[in-house]
Amino acid sequence: MGFLKKKYRLFWGDLHNHNAVGYAKGSLKRTIDIAREHLDFFAFTGHASWHDMPLMPGDRHMHWVKGFEAHRKHWPKTRQMIKDANDENFVAFLGYEWHSSAFGDYCLIFREDQPDLFLPDHVTELLNFARSKKALAIPHHVAYKLNWRGYNWDYFDPELSPVVEVFSEHGCTMSDRAPYPMILHSNGGRGITNTIEYRLSKGLRFGFVASTDDHFGYPGAFGEGLAGIWAEELTPDSIFEAIRARRTIAVTGDRVKVDFSMNEHPMGSELPYTDRRIFDIEVESPDSIEIAELVKNGRVIKRFFPDDSCHRPDKLPKRAKLKFQYGWGPWAALDLERICLWDVRISISGGRFTGAEKHFQSGPFAEELRDRLKQISENSLHLKSYTSRKQAYLEDPTKAIILEIEAEPDAKLILEFNKPSIKRIEVSLADLLFENRVFFTGVFTSESFILHRLTLQDEYKVELQGEDDTCDPASSDMYFLRVRGHNNQWAWSSPIWVESG
Repeated sequence: MGFLKKKYRLFWGDLHNHNAVGYAKGSLKRTIDIAREHLDFFAFTGHASWHDMPLMPGDRHMHWVKGFEAHRKHWPKTRQMIKDANDENFVAFLGYEWHSSAFGDYCLIFREDQPDLFLPDHVTELLNFARSKKALAIPHHVAYKLNWRGYNWDYFDPELSPVVEVFSEHGCTMSDRAPYPMILHSNGGRGITNTIEYRLSKGLRFGFVASTDDHFGYPGAFGEGLAGIWAEELTPDSIFEAIRARRTIAVTGDRVKVDFSMNEHPMGSELPYTDRRIFDIEVESPDSIEIAELVKNGRVIKRFFPDDSCHRPDKLPKRAKLKFQYGWGPWAALDLERICLWDVRISISGGRFTGAEKHFQSGPFAEELRDRLKQISENSLHLKSYTSRKQAYLEDPTKAIILEIEAEPDAKLILEFNKPSIKRIEVSLADLLFENRVFFTGVFTSESFILHRLTLQDEYKVELQGEDDTCDPASSDMYFLRVRGHNNQWAWSSPIWVESG
């Protein structure tokens, strides 16, 4: 099992995000600092132009005009900062976003430094420029109505756009019935003929990524979209090669590790006709998986329910995952808006931490504050963070970390708080097999936190092999895997295509 992980490593990043170098918020220095804290790679794609932008009431379009000017003036400094951000543990790409009402939006992403900020009025010129620079031109929020910044698929070029952004803070564009409708902006809802699954059904071929399109200078903000890349190593060349080969995953938030192959060919592959189609699937999620589905030509042909056979053991198993979620505080009606600071030492007695996934989101915006998680030792972590209802994406005023644990049956978790209040809590991990624990940091309206019930391996991991024996030589076929968690976090693998006979 796990064909891809035998040859490649899975890296996580954000290929579409914004800050004040454009018309969003936050410095580029802060953006890079945040990206380095919890991502393997990112591309900064500042707002650069909108040649056919409509006039807006009260001259509000000037907000965009001023942002484009800020981006243009900062370009030389942007180039240097992105170059300096790269090292052996982190990859940063230079890029920018080109808007168009008529043609849709593209993020141009460059493998190398790019002195020219080329901003034409027609998409053909833009794509010719991208080709000359060996750049990626990734379309996004494609499902908006044509001429309302929906993507104009007549200009789709698989060489320049090997992947398409299928999810961001705008919503999900997989289909008109997909989760996360596009309701947060003024461009209207999803049009069926511009959605991902419709265009795949018409024979187009591309892989899937998600990215945040975050406007608070917070690349990788949880819940707004993230790209998983199966690459040989963490280098610019290797990441670019993997994107061009479409070894990519799109996730809404949880970093769901999807390893999907057919006849030992990875996601993104195009195979000659064969009636022997053996698929290998390995999925590991930070949280419990509700369902994994193998989709063929738009129809589900296999469904897997990982927790159907799951049972709760009488004693604590050796391995488990634990979600520590914190935030909440006063609801908006109380008009007690505030930013809460968190400083927590998390320790385990009778076990060790083998990993920790950071679910940090962008709200609230604060230039000087950071979310940090530092491993002190194999059984001790130090979390510094901040939460608020202010500017919380989808009004979620919480953040979280997912702890991967190896523990003995009598293991205990110890939480020592310095902020927002002085508090020490000790919980038996065995008690979290059947229930969660909810705590408040003070009196009513104060912030709170939850130690969720443990997630066991049978719930968060799927390993299986099967065969599709419904092949028709007269048609080419397209397969991809989609996964939904009990917490409504989603993941999609890029497709695999099999030609007709």
